[in-house]
Amino acid sequence: MNNFSSITSHLFHPSYSQHHTPIVLCDFDGTISVKDVTDTLLNHFGKDGCDELEELWVNGKIGSQECMSKQIALMDASLAELNEVLSQIEIDPTFKAFIDYTDQNNIPVHVVSDGLDYAIEFVLKRHGIENLPIFANRLLHDNERSWRLEFPYANKDCIKQSGNCKCNHVKKQQYFPQILYVGDGTSDYCVSHNVDFVFAKDKLIHYCQKNNIEHSAIKYFSDVTQALKQSQQALIPTVMVK
Repeated sequence: MNNFSSITSHLFHPSYSQHHTPIVLCDFDGTISVKDVTDTLLNHFGKDGCDELEELWVNGKIGSQECMSKQIALMDASLAELNEVLSQIEIDPTFKAFIDYTDQNNIPVHVVSDGLDYAIEFVLKRHGIENLPIFANRLLHDNERSWRLEFPYANKDCIKQSGNCKCNHVKKQQYFPQILYVGDGTSDYCVSHNVDFVFAKDKLIHYCQKNNIEHSAIKYFSDVTQALKQSQQALIPTVMVK
């Protein structure tokens, strides 16, 4: 029987008391990263059956937790091969400047993803970003060619049956006067109803428009930085519109 273990460093998860700035929660795949990392890995290393699982998820027959768990178990790759592919993943070119600004202004930023903790940590570190709190599914390796997932942030009551219940993470941010969210796609739909304001990319723009969710359409994280700069004297940036 294979012995699987985490290959992720000990992730930094801060605790808070009363805070006077907003907190920014960010999706990773397609939001911070240019491409979906999990899809990229599955395209390179996934064995037969991954596409069928994806179809079941798209059609609502299984949740993302079940889909990803079974897909990751179908990956065949060494750690070196995985890292080689991860080394090719690019991120939003303005994300580092966004992190520098939030650090300077004491605005916490958390990565809240239904993706893979190790992949997120690896990609961010490669781009010079470390010690950013990451809440994601835990990638396990057997030190050979097999992979598994654990779900430390799953919630049995999650409407979307996600591996990482983003709405549950939002509920834990009671120390902040405002919760801002940055996302791009399907895994961000549910949580967008439960935050104070959404910065939306791609499919999430249309979802927010359709559901009358207060949001701002963005292309880069520089748009979020600019909004935060304009909001120094108010909790909600004045540039935000429905």
